Amino acid sequence: MKKFIALFFLVCSFVSIYPTLAFAQDEDSAVIIMYHRFGEGNFPTTNVTLEQIDQHIEELSKDIYNIVPLRTIIDAMKKGSKLPPRTIAITIDDGYLSVFEKAWPRFKAANLPFTLFISTESVNDQNESSMTWDQIRELDAEPLVEIGHHGHAHAHMTEISASDALADLQVADTIYEQELGYVPDIFAYPYGEYSDTLIQAISSKNYQAAFAQYSSTLDSKNNIMTLPRFAFNENYADIDRFKLIVNSRALKVRDVLPRSASLETNPPAVGFTVDETIEGLGAMSCFPSHMSEPAKVNRIGNNRIEIRFDTPFPRGRHRINCTMPGPDNRWYWFGMPFFNLDEVK
Repeated sequence: MKKFIALFFLVCSFVSIYPTLAFAQDEDSAVIIMYHRFGEGNFPTTNVTLEQIDQHIEELSKDIYNIVPLRTIIDAMKKGSKLPPRTIAITIDDGYLSVFEKAWPRFKAANLPFTLFISTESVNDQNESSMTWDQIRELDAEPLVEIGHHGHAHAHMTEISASDALADLQVADTIYEQELGYVPDIFAYPYGEYSDTLIQAISSKNYQAAFAQYSSTLDSKNNIMTLPRFAFNENYADIDRFKLIVNSRALKVRDVLPRSASLETNPPAVGFTVDETIEGLGAMSCFPSHMSEPAKVNRIGNNRIEIRFDTPFPRGRHRINCTMPGPDNRWYWFGMPFFNLDEVK
C-alpha cells in the first residue's frame, strides 16, 4: 500500500510539473528543419554559427521534443498516422565538409538522427569545401544518418528542360550506385525549386518523398512530393526563432488557392479554408516574403481566409507565411511557396 501511495504522489507531481507533456495527444503535425554549413562564417546565407547549432541541439535534447528519422515522418504522412507533439526531423543539404567535421560530432553526442542530401558533382570533383565519398560512407554506416538524393550538379531544375533534369538525376543515380551501393529514394530539390512540370517528370523515379525549402509545419494533407522545411542561417537562427519553429503545429487547411506554386498571376490571389475546430482566426497574420508589412487578411464566413496584396513578387523564390497563436503556447504555422522563375518546358 505504501508503494502505491508513493507511486500515486510521484505521478501527481509529474503531472503538475509537466501537464502538457503528461496528457499530450498525438497529432497530424510535424516539423522538418534544414541546415547547410556549420561554422563557415564566409557563407552567412547558408551557414549557422557553432554557437547557434549548440543552442539548437541543447533545445532539441529536451524531453518535450520527439526527434525522429525523416523517414518516420514520411511514413506517417503517407499513412495519415498521427505523431507525438513536437515531432521533428533534421535535414542537411549538399554535403559540405563542415557537416562531417563540426556538425556530426555534435549530433552524434546528442544522439540526434539526421538526413544528409548529397549533391554528387561537388563530391566527385573533390571540392575542398565538400566531404569525400569515404567520409560520406562513414556517415552512411551510422544508424543516426540517412543519405538522400540531391541531384548531381545542384541545378536550378525549373530553368532547364524536364529531360535535362532527369539526365542530371540519372548521373547522380550512377554515382550513388558506384559509391554507396544503392540509389537514395528520398529527394530534395536543389534550392527548393520545383514546378508542376518537374514533379510530373520525376514521378518515374519512384521517390518515396521529395522536399522543398519553404517555412511551414506539415501534415498529411501536404503533397508528399513538395514537403516543406524550415531553413536556418546566421541571420535567422537565433534561439527564440528556433524555439518558435520547433514548437509550432500544423494549421489544418483545405481548398487552397492557387493550386500551383508557379506564378500565373502576379501577385496571386491566395485563399484557404481553415478547419472548423481551430479558433481565434482573427489573430492570424500573413507575411509575403518580399514585403515589410503583413498582407491584408480577409475572413469570409467563419473559416475561409483570403489574402490580398498589390506588390507583385519579383523574380526568384518567395513564400507567404501565415501564423497565429494556438493552444499550449504553440503557434499554428502554414506556409506557401511561390516561384517567379523562367521555367523551361
